[in-house]
Amino acid sequence: MENVNDIPMPLALLCCDTIITDAATAKKTLVGIFNSVKVSRFPHIIPQFFVFASITNAEGEIPISVRLCSSDGTEVFNLPGKLPCKTLLDSPEMVFQIQNLPIREEGVYCLELLAAGNVVAARNITVKLVPLSK
Repeated sequence: MENVNDIPMPLALLCCDTIITDAATAKKTLVGIFNSVKVSRFPHIIPQFFVFASITNAEGEIPISVRLCSSDGTEVFNLPGKLPCKTLLDSPEMVFQIQNLPIREEGVYCLELLAAGNVVAARNITVKLVPLSK
């Protein structure tokens, strides 16, 4: 069994409409954090959103990815990246920009953060059909 000290630990896994990075401090402001999407018809295209992820308890350049799966387990997207961790106490952040994401059906989608091939965090994103009111 792996030692718990060898497992990257998640600090954040959030979806939002936009991310503003301060030029002077590199601090990030997440705007419009969400965990559900209402649509008026299918298929629906989500024009743009961002996934913010952060881990700690890792050392070296860690391969990470975020993936989204539909309720039946079908992979909607899987975006890879590498996260540099200088020491186990570091808490590096990564931003993934998703554009023109097609959503074909209502349901609960699972967003996962993988570090070194292991799921370290997950959250549900609910997509609900809400007809336009007349």
